[in-house]
Amino acid sequence: MSNVYDMSGKKKVVMNEEADEDITYKEIMKIIIENATEEGCNQIFSYGGIDMCPSDIFGSEKIDKQKEEDTCNYESIGCTKCWTNAVNQIKRRANI
Repeated sequence: MSNVYDMSGKKKVVMNEEADEDITYKEIMKIIIENATEEGCNQIFSYGGIDMCPSDIFGSEKIDKQKEEDTCNYESIGCTKCWTNAVNQIKRRANI
């Protein structure tokens, strides 16, 4: 299990899926804002983006859409793990 904290860094939320390290919502939002396409930012902040895949937000040049779909369809990892993988991938690339 990994811990995720709210924007203030105080409220602890327990997640069922394993993660490499703890990350705050503030860090997640920073990664999204700095790396999302303009259209992706509009989608996620205007419409919630609840059912959107990471490649829809970050663009196919940062997240391989086909690999994402294959992982989703054949490994059934779930949205939380898929988003965790995408954020970690972008985080590693940007050395954040």
